Amino acid sequence: MKRLGVVSHLIGGRKLIVKGSESMSFCNIKDLPRKGSAVLDKKVAKIGKVSDIIGPTAHPYVVVKIFSDVPDSKIKSWIREKVYVK
Repeated sequence: MKRLGVVSHLIGGRKLIVKGSESMSFCNIKDLPRKGSAVLDKKVAKIGKVSDIIGPTAHPYVVVKIFSDVPDSKIKSWIREKVYVK
């Protein structure tokens, strides 16, 4: 399990924007998470999958599409929390 970054905000109700961790800065393409990779919270529960990587290469952001079985009430609790990629 590798730290993906910190959840910045929620867009469209079911997508999270994650500010990439410092280890992602100026990294090789092979070091970035792949689209479709599972994203986990601090309790190691699957919350979604990597949908896209956007922004500058120095400080990338990751778009995470939240799984449909995750309750809406839980989504807001992830803002400003660390998330991980498997």
